[in-house]
Amino acid sequence: MRYLLLLLCSFVSFLLQAQEVKDIRWSLSLEPQQVFIYAHDEKVANYKGSGGTAVAFHINRLRSDQSAVNYAGLRYNSGFGFQFVAFDSVSLGHALNLSYFMEPLLVDKDYFQWRMKFAGGINFASKPYDKVSNNTNRAYSLPINGYLGLGTSIYFKLSQKTWLFANATYSHFSNGNTKNPNLGLNYPHVGIGLEYKIKEKQKPMGNTLFYKVRLSYDIGFFGTNKSFPFYPDERFWAYGAMVQASYRTGNLHAWTLGAELFKDNSIQIAIDSNDEITNKDISTNLGGILLGHEFLFNRCIFSQQLGYYIFNELPEESNFVGTFYHRWGFNYKLSRHAMLGLNLNANLQKAYLIDLRLV
Repeated sequence: MRYLLLLLCSFVSFLLQAQEVKDIRWSLSLEPQQVFIYAHDEKVANYKGSGGTAVAFHINRLRSDQSAVNYAGLRYNSGFGFQFVAFDSVSLGHALNLSYFMEPLLVDKDYFQWRMKFAGGINFASKPYDKVSNNTNRAYSLPINGYLGLGTSIYFKLSQKTWLFANATYSHFSNGNTKNPNLGLNYPHVGIGLEYKIKEKQKPMGNTLFYKVRLSYDIGFFGTNKSFPFYPDERFWAYGAMVQASYRTGNLHAWTLGAELFKDNSIQIAIDSNDEITNKDISTNLGGILLGHEFLFNRCIFSQQLGYYIFNELPEESNFVGTFYHRWGFNYKLSRHAMLGLNLNANLQKAYLIDLRLV
């Protein structure tokens, strides 16, 4: 009997050794920050020179196992961020950003690291626009908004568990024209902080929804409910469809070529309210072609695309949409053949719409 138990234990031990595991290093970081508001439009010029202070707290999950290195070509950090901002302008109030981030280690030495961070999440802001009590805030009109951040950091090792770091990040939050006025708030911020390792743990690899195909095709449908700057209390539907081809050039990277056609019902009111447009019989449809790039992180796909409107009957003097636009998106894989995502359409610095899509 004891030989049977010994054989069984040996077999179980063999299975555990053969199974791939994740090597995860958990750490916490705290960072005081100085905020500088970028007044990107004349309608928010009243905030030029304004800023504020902030504090950021991060829960970090650094992957150090060989599987992660083989997949990404480098080690990478990910986790959850919490940032509280106290703006020095009374009409902007305070903001709390809750985000998920990805952070590849571009330079990874024993004593020094250079990282790039991509973050997205939800924003809670305390002083939205109110036509009676807060009519100078034309940056945001809702207490809940979308948040995006792009930053870079350098790290210096102080001990086996502690790193000192300096960070610079460009942050943005807005509601994507869900409610107006909505010019969005852009604010770079810098800070110095400490990161402290709390534990290191191994766990079995989970399911990987990454498939080694060079060329793939997507078709999707999207929609949103938005407002219009001159009629902020009215609601309009915008909806459409897209097709896309994606060519993968590495484990983390793919290049995309796509097309979309969508209908925006707020265009008609823009035409009717503009006296410079004499021809009111204009299509409310927009069609574009897009060229872009995707970051592939298993279930999560971050995309950036530059678009050109090939169908747009609006005259240039309408100042409603430009010739070129860009899209920023996040898709989450529900299965091998289905994704759910959020996507922001912006004209230069101005958000046009944010949509929910099924691809």
